[in-house]
Amino acid sequence: MKRHYYDFFGAVLLEVRGDGGRSTGQFYTMFDRFEVDDPDREPDVVIERTTEDVESETVLGDPGDHYGWTGDRFVVRDGSKFMAVEPGWDHIYVSPDWEPFFATYPVEFRIREALVEDGYALVHGSAVELNGETTVFPAWRGGGKTNTLISLLREGADFLSDDRLWVGVDGTALGYPLAVNLQPYNVQSFPELEVRHDGLRDRARHEVSEFIELNVDSNASLAHNGVNFLNRKFLTGNGRSFTTVEEMFPRADHVAESTVDDVVVLGAAPNSDHVAIEEASADRVASATDAISYFEWNELLEEYFRAYDALCPGPSITERLEDVVDAEAAVFRELFADVGTYRAAVPRSAEWHEDGLDREIVDGIRSLSDTTEPYLRLQ
Repeated sequence: MKRHYYDFFGAVLLEVRGDGGRSTGQFYTMFDRFEVDDPDREPDVVIERTTEDVESETVLGDPGDHYGWTGDRFVVRDGSKFMAVEPGWDHIYVSPDWEPFFATYPVEFRIREALVEDGYALVHGSAVELNGETTVFPAWRGGGKTNTLISLLREGADFLSDDRLWVGVDGTALGYPLAVNLQPYNVQSFPELEVRHDGLRDRARHEVSEFIELNVDSNASLAHNGVNFLNRKFLTGNGRSFTTVEEMFPRADHVAESTVDDVVVLGAAPNSDHVAIEEASADRVASATDAISYFEWNELLEEYFRAYDALCPGPSITERLEDVVDAEAAVFRELFADVGTYRAAVPRSAEWHEDGLDREIVDGIRSLSDTTEPYLRLQ
């Protein structure tokens, strides 16, 4: 059986077992930078691919969509796909087609639980170091964090992370360099980017799918909806297009640790044509970051953990989640009180370079070190 080990900051050791299917394959790609050989201790968490179905004795929900308890494992079922968890959440079994992120969040919860003891909190966002200044971009999904990162990398910035990172109550930011999941609009916005393909057939399928994603309106006619359905069923597939920042920008260096200077919350502004960056209070930015974390992972984890506590004997894991959420919120508020805090309204566009948004975001971030510049609009 294929086994890989990943060491996260010396705090949590993850073992991933099995091959075939996206449920474990995405872990191998996403966490590649954290892989270690022959660790000298037992793993804290195990993710294992399984083809053996599980049958619950007690269920909460419908026959094909429920939480369940087998007598020794907690089950999350979605049709033929499932995740089965041993008490304590130390060993998680996943069917080959289980959504990888639904297993990633429980693993990252263990990392969060360990690192928050040292005053670190997980942020959904990107971060760069440009001209000696480190800026963190908490972001809603679709808020422009990857395009913002790419725009700044093209200007010579170095990077801490594309999708999430750790910030400390002492002002430290820890890079969390996961593989970048490029979307069609990222490639459309920056044509120089290239997605890796497994042969000519995969490239052709991707390019046709990308054209449909960018040019067919899913809210329009029945014919358009039919094209979108066929695209998602037969062309898009279940995989994701991962690459590394270094593959996109070989001259960009990864910054393992830095000191936070500014925090800019990114949010989409679909009716705007230009980037607008406004000063915001530390409390407001902290509240926005809390909300983003709730949307990205805490809401799902709370549902999992409450169902687990209702079905499984033993200590409550929901209480552990509540402790972590409260501690991370305290980290955000204390850290943000000591740095520059802003909100950015980012237009939705598949033509960032052509529309000049890349230049606007770069100029806006550079202006943060000099708030007398007219580009920065104060709230």
